[in-house]
Amino acid sequence: MDGARGYARAATMKHTAFATILAAALAAPLFPGCLSVKTEHEVKPIHITMDVNLKVDREIEKALDGETRKPPRNAEKIRAWAEAGLVGVDNRGYVAPRGKLTPEQEDIVADANAARRAKMAEIADSTGAARADVEKRRAAKIRERLPAGKGIWYQEDSGEWVRKD
Repeated sequence: MDGARGYARAATMKHTAFATILAAALAAPLFPGCLSVKTEHEVKPIHITMDVNLKVDREIEKALDGETRKPPRNAEKIRAWAEAGLVGVDNRGYVAPRGKLTPEQEDIVADANAARRAKMAEIADSTGAARADVEKRRAAKIRERLPAGKGIWYQEDSGEWVRKD
């Protein structure tokens, strides 16, 4: 009898173990909250590059439009000298002598350039751009706005002087 009992006990244990595993497998989907999964997330900063050139161009346009509405001191004299070929616009946006100027003319040109230099520094500071970039972009904007048929000299980015006819 001991053999039969041992066999029955072993069969019951196998049956109980199988039933326990089966019950656990069937019950697991019913209790998903009991499972714990640990994940780690790394938050990386997003770098947004704003096109500074658009901002600079906008500020330059505003400055040039302001000069058109309210011309700077001696603007008419400088314009007449430009049309006569005595001065031109260099590739940084400054008034540059193209001929022999009197000391008075040199002073007026120096004052005009000081005002331009201050405005370009202001634009560079407000936009975060380098002043050299602002100067180059302003020169390009001035070249675009030069009136045709006046024979005004301007300097290309390459350094070559060209007369706008």
